[in-house]
Amino acid sequence: MNKYFDKLMPLALLFFFMFTSCHEYEEKDVKAEIYVNHKSLNMFVGDEMQLIVSPANLGDYRWISLDENVATVNNGKVTAMNSGNTDVVVTCGDAEFRVEVNVMDKIPLKDIKLSYTRLELVPGGSRAVLLETVPYNANDVDIADSRWWSDNEDVARASESGVVTGINEGVTTIHYRHGTIVKDVAVVVSYSFPFLGPHILSADAPLLLPFAHFDIGGEGYAFHDVDDSRTNDTYRANNGDPNSSRVDIEGGKSVGYTAAGEWLLYTLEVKDAGTYTLAFEAAAPNDQKGRCKFELDGVDLFGPIIITGSGGWGNFTWRPTDAPLTMKLTSGHHKLKFIIENPGFNIRNMKFTRTE
Repeated sequence: MNKYFDKLMPLALLFFFMFTSCHEYEEKDVKAEIYVNHKSLNMFVGDEMQLIVSPANLGDYRWISLDENVATVNNGKVTAMNSGNTDVVVTCGDAEFRVEVNVMDKIPLKDIKLSYTRLELVPGGSRAVLLETVPYNANDVDIADSRWWSDNEDVARASESGVVTGINEGVTTIHYRHGTIVKDVAVVVSYSFPFLGPHILSADAPLLLPFAHFDIGGEGYAFHDVDDSRTNDTYRANNGDPNSSRVDIEGGKSVGYTAAGEWLLYTLEVKDAGTYTLAFEAAAPNDQKGRCKFELDGVDLFGPIIITGSGGWGNFTWRPTDAPLTMKLTSGHHKLKFIIENPGFNIRNMKFTRTE
């Protein structure tokens, strides 16, 4: 008998604990929870948005707005009425979920202003382009609906924050789009830039360009001068270029004391493509015979040009005297280099005239 009791006792204890555990579990309250597909809404006056509650089959849901002057709700559809803030509340029994609703007046974006429409950068140089919305408080276009890009990323690139960086020498256009509005920034990447420019060639009128107006950029980039005597006047420095004092400028506009191998570089902007003539002023004593040449974008234009004496260092005459120098130019950005092959002359002005 005792042996039989000993065998039944563990089973009785097991059933006791199972019964009491189940009983305790059944007596615990399980609170129902509900969820909505948005925790907050940002809306413009007049907008509507449908909220979805889950689980869908829990029971009857009741929707209310704490301020119907700001937003109303009907079976989960929220309608923005006036600017302000309120909560939309959905309940089912003891379960509740709140959605924060922010309503704003819509202010349409009319325009975008950029801090630059043209940039000149050296390779590796950067500049930040700042943005201004018109009106300043426009809010109908999401800031994420914007993009920067370059027509040629080998020349210049733009970051997502509008920092433009020069990569290699050349010309490209950087674009910025915000919503449907697109703005452009013309970008020139170069080691030299126009002095007192731009120097524009067009059909409107001839361009008179002083030789002293060679590019800004310094030795080896905008000019090469073999003599470091720094004997020029203050004309260049007074006009924003302190790094060209070794080029001999006389009287503000003419270049003298030339030497073989020296050169000057000029950035030109051709507005109207076509055929142009080039004439230049030079002066030399009668016993001098100089020689020079012009290159456009690294290509020789006319071959060697002989400069004969004019009767004195200050007696400037237009060259060449026999036949005009004629060249065909495409529109856009060009680099003109004047090279001295045999010295013994002074130079003053160049004149570009479109003929056809």
